[in-house]
Amino acid sequence: MSPGREPDAVETEDVADVADVFVTASRALLGLAVRSVGEAPVDITVPQHRVLVLLSARGDLTIGDIAEGLGVNPSNATRFCDRLQRLGLLTRARSPRDGRVVHVGLTAAGRELVRGVSERRRREVEKVLSRLPDDEVAGVVAALRAFNEAAGELEERDWAAALW
Repeated sequence: MSPGREPDAVETEDVADVADVFVTASRALLGLAVRSVGEAPVDITVPQHRVLVLLSARGDLTIGDIAEGLGVNPSNATRFCDRLQRLGLLTRARSPRDGRVVHVGLTAAGRELVRGVSERRRREVEKVLSRLPDDEVAGVVAALRAFNEAAGELEERDWAAALW
């Protein structure tokens, strides 16, 4: 796969099989995510929840930062933020230095929503993990940590402390 890998590492021809395994796992994780967001006290979409998670993880952001973090154009990010602001989950303010720039931040209700969804999701993941033998859990954790790092995703403990 890349220089420096161990000899028993996945061979290049097996990369498609490994990708299939991760795609399947992502469907399972997305199912958990959709269910946990669906149980939120207000009706929000998964992309709207992702906006709240970005703000939880990174602090106040501009609309441009949110758009980049979501991989959408700024007009879509603005629409997500419009709805979340109407729900009282985030605040927006124009930059005093540049009126074209809008800063977005979480409200207490937004932090509480992210905390609650995270708790529900954690319980669901714990149920799945409890079905695995202990020796397999360690391998799953190591693989997911490496994957998260390669994907640039912060571990929950690195950003969620402010929620608790």
